[in-house]
Amino acid sequence: MLSLAHKLQRILPFYYGWVVVGAAGTAVFARMAPNITTLTIFILPLSAQFGWSRTLISGSVSAGALAALVLSPAVGWCIDRFGARPVLVVSVLVLGMAMTSMAWATVPLTFYIAFASARVVFHTSAPIGASTVSARWFIKKRGRAIGIVFLWGAIGGLVFTMLSAQMIEHFSMKTAWIVIGLVVFGVSVAPSLLLVVERPEDMGLLPDNEEPSDVVEDGESSAGVGENRENDSWTFAEAIKTKAFWMLFFAGMAMFCVNTGTNVHIGAYYLDQGLTLTVAAVAISIGWFVSACGSVVWGWVLERIEPRRAYSIVFMILCVSTVYLLTVDSTAGALVSAILIGSVSSGSNVIIAIMYANYFGRNSLGRIRGVSETGVLLGQATGPLLAGILFDSRGSYSVVFLLFGGIALAGSLIVLRARPPVRTGPLFTAL
Repeated sequence: MLSLAHKLQRILPFYYGWVVVGAAGTAVFARMAPNITTLTIFILPLSAQFGWSRTLISGSVSAGALAALVLSPAVGWCIDRFGARPVLVVSVLVLGMAMTSMAWATVPLTFYIAFASARVVFHTSAPIGASTVSARWFIKKRGRAIGIVFLWGAIGGLVFTMLSAQMIEHFSMKTAWIVIGLVVFGVSVAPSLLLVVERPEDMGLLPDNEEPSDVVEDGESSAGVGENRENDSWTFAEAIKTKAFWMLFFAGMAMFCVNTGTNVHIGAYYLDQGLTLTVAAVAISIGWFVSACGSVVWGWVLERIEPRRAYSIVFMILCVSTVYLLTVDSTAGALVSAILIGSVSSGSNVIIAIMYANYFGRNSLGRIRGVSETGVLLGQATGPLLAGILFDSRGSYSVVFLLFGGIALAGSLIVLRARPPVRTGPLFTAL
């Protein structure tokens, strides 16, 4: 496969790392096939055709989260052991087969197996693999590189949601599943297999296309402190001994507890507030559009300010957006809310990927991210359940949004203390 990459490197007028970013981004595009907004389109047709309850259908999302929770550390280990390219290739193949097979999933068990398999790729191997390989090619321009990766994901969310609706409306639900699977195969398999190269060093290059003279002997770029090279990477065992790792772990849990918990219930809340399904759909679309633009913007921002400060800003936006929902009772309010939520979604994805890469280096990034992702998954599992319990006991979402706003506010203050870890001897701490 490297022969093709070498040929492209010789003829392309730009750094090959951008090809890797684009190729890895196709896997993040494909991962959005089993996104929650895609499943939302299928709920009514599945209920009508098979008589399944909405609780049964939505339970497939929880099944996928539990499977991903168990498999995430193993996925991270595989990325470090075998490389991101084979993990991405296997992932998109599994994803394409899972989405296609749902055309013949006529009983709950087969539906759960197929959709949960797809959600494992959604949660773990695609985003971790793509962001890890991109982080290995860039240091100074890591922000914009990972921003572009998640831009692909936001576009995928829009495409698969719209594609599902059009296929079901004009053809059939079975056709929709098959077409989604074929799009996954067509968009992501070849780029992941043929264009992704693990590291710039495999092609005689350096991160950011630097010249050897730009790298000083102690492993740092002459551009400044903090742009660490290979010999400054932390092992997994070293990383988990730092305060920084665990602060990022629990920050991710808090971020996605609030964000996912709000997003799962926001449609029902809009209806309770007297808004229509059309308004809810438009708000979701606006949110995806903002997320797409925001991925690139946050990447640019992260090359100019400390990631922990940007993370604090995202938490503050999350706090404002959650509390603001208490006032939403109009179309305009729903659209403002969508803009805020889209900003949070793009910012959280990009910032988390960059912080782990900047703090712990490139060598063991897959395993570190694989374990840290379990915190995100725990948050995603806890948030919707907590919101549902509080709504059932209180009869409204007021307490939910106030509690979530408080969690986000606390997160914005705590994450400021997540400074980059430093070596202080046999044990490691984050100052």
